[in-house]
Amino acid sequence: MAGPLTVPRVLWAALFASTIVYIAVLEVVSIEPQSDWQSLLPVFALGGLMAAGGSLLAPRFVRRKPGGAPSAQQNTYVVSLILSLALAESVCILGLVVGFLGAPAMVVLPFFVVTWLLMLLRFPTQEKLDAFKA
Repeated sequence: MAGPLTVPRVLWAALFASTIVYIAVLEVVSIEPQSDWQSLLPVFALGGLMAAGGSLLAPRFVRRKPGGAPSAQQNTYVVSLILSLALAESVCILGLVVGFLGAPAMVVLPFFVVTWLLMLLRFPTQEKLDAFKA
């Protein structure tokens, strides 16, 4: 039987792996700059910062009922984790779009690094699960 961290860790790994796939897509697809990505970069950077902030803060707003059943608490933790990871992943998706607009790798890479740091912070552990239930 699977432990309480199996589903959260599989979800975490799948979302983390998707960021690697995005990099592979950028490497495989030939991109011809069609627009002025420099003028759009501040907007995408601001969107990335807002999504990163949301990734850190939004899980705190997921409602949990004190004294609820353990399975309900675990489901709430999973919802919180998915919300946080999805917002973190949106940062690298913004970087992916900037890359498709023709930005060089040194401009795109920081979006991915921020995503990876946010995801590493949210790696599911027993301590985090216990702290969420408290």
